[in-house]
Amino acid sequence: MVSRLGAGVLCFALAASLSGCVALMVGAAGGAAGAVYIMGKLTEEVPYEVPIVHDAAKSALRDLDLTVSEDRADALSARLESEFADKSHVWIALDSVGDKRTKITIRVGLTGDETRSRKILERIQAHLPTPAASPPSAS
Repeated sequence: MVSRLGAGVLCFALAASLSGCVALMVGAAGGAAGAVYIMGKLTEEVPYEVPIVHDAAKSALRDLDLTVSEDRADALSARLESEFADKSHVWIALDSVGDKRTKITIRVGLTGDETRSRKILERIQAHLPTPAASPPSAS
């Protein structure tokens, strides 16, 4: 016999799996595990402020020969748009999520293209500065 609590948990798990929320829960639980691709969007958090990530994103698009068609930025957010040769639209959103942390969201095309999104993210990460080494601890 299943208790009411057990039945409730089972119903929640079933509903979450049917709605795609399991991937969201797993992605949220994995936080620092890397980029998460959900519903056509690739999302990653990096330990840099928005202006630094914004510069890296512009450089990444240049690396891929993608012309920036829209570029809006302030200290807490930025939006970049571009387009591949096959007219697949590219959206990059950068949002401050805390002290010196930025969430990167990339979408390619109307329904998403994970491969291209990951290529863009790899290029952005390649342009981010290398974190400074921690000074040796005094013994």
